[in-house]
Amino acid sequence: MKRQNGKVIILAESVLTKKIKKSLRGYAPLMPSKLRTIRWAEEVDVGTGFVDAIRFEDFIESTKTEIGCTGVRPVKSFCATIPDCEKCPFWGTRTINTIGIATTCFEIKISKNDFKSTNGHNFVGNFNYYVIPKELYSEIQELVPDDIGVILYHGHGYLKKKKECVFKEVNKEDLSRYLYNALKKWVDQYY
Repeated sequence: MKRQNGKVIILAESVLTKKIKKSLRGYAPLMPSKLRTIRWAEEVDVGTGFVDAIRFEDFIESTKTEIGCTGVRPVKSFCATIPDCEKCPFWGTRTINTIGIATTCFEIKISKNDFKSTNGHNFVGNFNYYVIPKELYSEIQELVPDDIGVILYHGHGYLKKKKECVFKEVNKEDLSRYLYNALKKWVDQYY
């Protein structure tokens, strides 16, 4: 998709682009864990245009340890029976994690002309990557900005990171807009 004169134009995707998008759905998260929430959407409006794929994942932003009631009590009124908290069997240390949301933008480019076009360079995430066929890397290597990462598509669903990106802060208002626009895509995929 692209925007031209205020109108949204839908472009046909190549078979290769579709294969790369399918591979991105299972691409490894920042911190692998079966307990983490990861959501993604394709062709999401991010204000500057449409990003090919965007992924949101939660991560532990900070951790602190507190001394106090661990909050695990067999009966709610248990605290009333022991007036001195330090003698309570549920007094101790607990770890509190603050959860953040990281957003990753993926722009798929399948040829040098595609890479050089003005469409589809919408890097608005905390992490931003070009995803390209491995054969294309030698042709565009010098054109990739220093802060943008590169993931190579080797075929058969196999992706490998070639170049790491630089973390970029995203303000809460923009993150909310990206989440909202992605949510519209998540819902649309089921109808």
